[in-house]
This record gives sequence, C-alpha cells and structure tokens, in this order.
Amino acid sequence: MAGRKALLVATYDYSDSGLSRLTAPAHDAESLAEVLRDPTVAGFDVTVLINEPTHVVGEAIADFYGDCRRDDLTLLYFSGHGLKDDNGRLYLAMANTRRDALLFTGLSAAQINEALDACASRRKVLILDCCYSGAFPAGVTAKADEMVNTLERFQGKGRAVLTASDATQYSFEGESLQGAGSQSVFTRYLVEAIRSGEADLDADGDIALDELYSYVHEKVVAERPQQRPKKQEDVDGRILIARNVHWTLPTHLRYAIESPISAQRLSAVEGLAHLHRVGNELVRAVVAEQIAVLADDDSRSVSTAARALLAQLGTTDPPAPATSPAPLPPPRPSPEPPSVVPAATEPPPSVTAATAREPEPASEGPPLGPRVAAAEPVPSSGSRDRLRNVVLLGTLLVAAVLFTASRYVALGNSDVAADLGWTLANWTLEVTVPLALAGLLLTRGTRRAAAAVGYGLVAGVALGLIGEMVAWKALLAYEQDSVDSGWSILLAGVLVLILGVAYACSAPWLRARPLLRRDPVAVGALLIVAAAIAIWVLAVGAVDLPPGQWLFYKGQGLIFTVVCVPVTVLRLDRLQRLVVLAALTAVAAGLVAGGAEILVHSTSGFDAGAVLRALVAVLAALGACYAAQLAPEIRPTRRQAAVN
Repeated sequence: MAGRKALLVATYDYSDSGLSRLTAPAHDAESLAEVLRDPTVAGFDVTVLINEPTHVVGEAIADFYGDCRRDDLTLLYFSGHGLKDDNGRLYLAMANTRRDALLFTGLSAAQINEALDACASRRKVLILDCCYSGAFPAGVTAKADEMVNTLERFQGKGRAVLTASDATQYSFEGESLQGAGSQSVFTRYLVEAIRSGEADLDADGDIALDELYSYVHEKVVAERPQQRPKKQEDVDGRILIARNVHWTLPTHLRYAIESPISAQRLSAVEGLAHLHRVGNELVRAVVAEQIAVLADDDSRSVSTAARALLAQLGTTDPPAPATSPAPLPPPRPSPEPPSVVPAATEPPPSVTAATAREPEPASEGPPLGPRVAAAEPVPSSGSRDRLRNVVLLGTLLVAAVLFTASRYVALGNSDVAADLGWTLANWTLEVTVPLALAGLLLTRGTRRAAAAVGYGLVAGVALGLIGEMVAWKALLAYEQDSVDSGWSILLAGVLVLILGVAYACSAPWLRARPLLRRDPVAVGALLIVAAAIAIWVLAVGAVDLPPGQWLFYKGQGLIFTVVCVPVTVLRLDRLQRLVVLAALTAVAAGLVAGGAEILVHSTSGFDAGAVLRALVAVLAALGACYAAQLAPEIRPTRRQAAVN
C-alpha cells in the first residue's frame, strides 16, 4: 500500500548572532504537523525536527527519501532562514549554520535537489516557508541578483514545489519582518486551508495541491501584497493532500433538492450524478442518501429518474455514511462517468444554476479513500408513512376529546376557560382550526409535503398550548388559586399531542442535519427576532409586574419569539422547513387571535398601543423566519482558477 510521509523541519534559534531569532517556525511546524497527522484529514506519517544542526537534518532527509516506494507521497517542509552566498547559491540555515561558513554549516539547495532526484517516489512535495536574505557582509556587493529563483533550483519530474516568497527579503510574520508574529502568513493559511476544508475549491471532497496553492496564494496576497508565493509542479495527475472533512452538499444542489418545483428537483438528479462520479467516499455517501430521498419523491418523474440513477450506480439503496476514513490508497484512475439519467414521464428542464457546471475531466491523481460500496436498506414511504399518519390521527382524536372536556371543567377557582377570558373564538383559531387542517392533511395518503405541514400544525398547537398553560399556571399561582381539573386535563391533551408529533417527526425523511447560516439574510432575520423579543419583554403591561402576572402577560409571546431564533439561522431542508413554518404559523395565529380579542373588547389593564406593538412583533418574527428559510443563501463566491 502506498505510504504518505512528511518531514517538517523548523529552525528559529541560531548560534550565529547575525541571524535574527524567529518566533514563527516552531508554531508553523507544530500546527502543520497536527493537521497532516490527523487520520481523518490527511493521514501522513509525520516527523518533526525543531532547531536541529545541519548533520542531523541531513541524515533525516537521507533516510526520508531513501526509504520510499514508487507510489508513496512525500512532503518535505522547511521553515526558517534561507541564505544566498555571494555566488548566488542557496542554503537553508540550521541551528548551527554560520554565515561565514555556509558550505560546511548550511544545508544547500543542491544537496536537497540531489536527494529529490534519487528518491523513487513519483509524487514529491517540497514546501519552503523561508525568510531569504543575503549572507554576504554589509557593504559587499552580491554577485547574484535579488531573486532567489527557488523554483529553478528544484526542477525535476515527479515533484511539486511551493514557496512562501522568492526574493531576498523576509517573508512577513504577523505585523513584523523580524518574527514578532506567532505564525507566518503563508503557513497560517496553509494550515487553515486544510483544517477548514476551504481549499476544496471544486467541492469534490478532496483538497488537491493545486487547490491548496490557489487558496493560500489568494489569501497571502490579499493580506500582504508585497509577498508573492510561487509554485511549480511536474507530476502526473493531481496530488491529493487532504480530505475536506467539513464537506456539505453544494448550496445550489441543496436548493434544487429542497425546491417545491418538481422540475428543479429533477435537475438535481444530474448534479448528484456528477458529484457521485468525481467525489470521494464521504461525498458519495451523502450523495447516495440524497438520491435515495429523491427516489421516494412525490413527483413520479423525479422518483423515476432517481431510481434509475441508483440502479445505474449499482445499488438501489444508499451506502452507509463513512464514520471513519479508510487507509489512503495508491493512485487509480477515476471511474467513467455514467450517462445522464432521463426522466420517464417528464422531460428534463433546461440547464439551471444547479447543473451549470460541466463535468470535470477524469483525474489521474489518487483518491483519498476507497469509494463506499456498502449499503443498508432505506425505509420506503408506503406502510411506514401511513402508520405515522394513523398514529398521529389517533392522538388528535384523543387530544380533541381531552381538549373539549377541559373547556367545561374549571381551570381554577371554579372558573372555566371562557370565564377566565379564553373565549371560544380564541380557542377556535388557536386549537380547533389548526388541528382540523392537520387531520385533513394527514388523510391525504402518504404525500410527504402534506404530512409535513400536518405535523407542523400539530406541533404548533402543542407549543401554543404550552405557552397558554404556563401563563395560566403563573397567574393562578400569583392569585393563590389552586389548579383545578381543567388544567390537568388540558395538560394530558398536550402530552398526547407531543408524543404523537414526536413519533411522526422521527421519520427518516425529516432527519437531515440542519446547516448553520451566516449570510446577511440570516443575520437580518435574527436581528428582527431579537427586536421582537425585546418588544414582548417591554411592551405588554408594566415592567415591574409580579412574576406571576409577568409570565401571564408575556410568557406565550416570549416562548414563540425565542423559538424563532434557531429558525432564522438554520438552513433546513424542504420538508423540515414545512414542519417548522407550519408550527410557527399556528402559534402566531393563536397569539394574533388573543391580541385582537383584547383590542376588540377593550379589556381593561392593557395599553392598546402596547398590544399592537406586540402583535406587530409576532408578525415580524414570523416573517423573518419565512424570509430566512425561503430566501436564497447569500455567500461570497470563491475563485477557483489556479493562480501561478
């Protein structure tokens, strides 16, 4: 099996007082070693040498390159001073290097180049994060120009060279040229690119060397325009440095899959086929799961195309998600791309943003892991979805009986709900109408979109009633009234609803992991909800109310607005979105109904202006949730062209 080995050499403390002590190299080597050594990210066998003399480093390089096989990937990294003598020859300074005796105390570029030539590996990576300077004494004119010409010194077949700088000037470290920063700009972005996965510019789940360089070059030049990293590469195929362990489905495909328009979901099938063709094992596992979801789509054309793609890929079920990466294999050619899967009953739409990218040519570089072939059955929609709907319909009937009974049994102090201000009109909008709509939707077979809205309406009724019960419990406790049977019966009905909707929402098609949004739409929606929370804290009633009355007046609205917070910053899939928005709409309808009733009947003790502001806050928070879930996610585009 092909090996992956790295030797990291960092020198920052020199016996020659003329070589300034650097603070970055040790941090550079440790950070890079950590991310390269991580078996889930890069899986290199890493050796680190810090402040070692020339003969120790030389022997380590000889062993490093001498024990290599043809398919091994080697990575040699230097961080420290690079010196040119007055004849233009380049040396890397070790701990014992003297400027007046470079030939015997420095590690020459010529020696390293000879070691590279002698190495059997066809994939050798050399990374130099060096601060170059002239070694000749001040006042003596150098016989070489100011350029180091590093790339020319390390030319050769089967190797790639990255340099942080290529001139006789220090590479920048933080804000200082003398090493005041804790880490060099070049290596900092190198580590960041691998650790975060941001260097996976083509979103195939792997970070190739050309992508890594493009990302680092752009970042370094943006921060330090005077510093220009360089790269040369003469290797067959792509060199894959690491996995993007943070890979998620591209946004344009996620939107297409979640779209309520069947033509857009159909277009996603082709995009998923491309990702499955070029991606690594993590990508293929996620893609196969998404194809399986589309194979059970409400639209016949979408489900037919997805099932045909699953059959073409050699499985009718998605592979099990990879929990731990397999050992990294030797290079092998990419599989032949499958043909585009046609729809059976509906012609495919024209190319959209979801499929605008052309398939990339097959790579000759090594994948970072084996393609996942294991599969596990995926529950079909038919009988299980019907069972969930039947169970939830049963809980609705039981809850309806309990809710009806609670209307006619005293909540406290022998007063029934209507006597305490919970009128039939308010109850109808808050409970009866949402549950009736939910029951109607749940009887529509196994259509998941309808079922999702039904689940949401039931959840919204349960959430709204929890707010009401907290309010009444607080008020009755404040007035030293006992809680009578009506409240307990209402609690039983709410618990029945919660159990029913919890079982229904355990459906596999509602288990997708939500993603965190950080774009301007999500930020704006979050600010609106925060303002709504503040309005509910201040608007309804006096600020200095006793705790019981405070919760009665404000508890339900605060519960609603607080629940809106995660909805504004999470990117849910299409069916999850239907559940959540239906639930929030049901709760908001109850709040608006209660506020409107107060205004219509001019209930004493309430400031009409404050109630209006509270109602506006409810509608604004609800609108912010809709905007966050339905508006496209705005992200800055990343350059994908290689910079050289």
